[in-house]
Amino acid sequence: MSEKENQERESMSWGQKLFDNVWILFVASLLISTLIYNVWGIMDLLSVPPAP
Repeated sequence: MSEKENQERESMSWGQKLFDNVWILFVASLLISTLIYNVWGIMDLLSVPPAP
């Protein structure tokens, strides 16, 4: 890498670095969707009345 590219990389904010990394976004989307799906399922199970 050239010195200019290194300076541009260092001057980037952490948010820009995060959104430039496809793998971090992929893992984050898997974790978020799994968490939401599981919480929704647990809430649904807890809302079912017990059998008589």
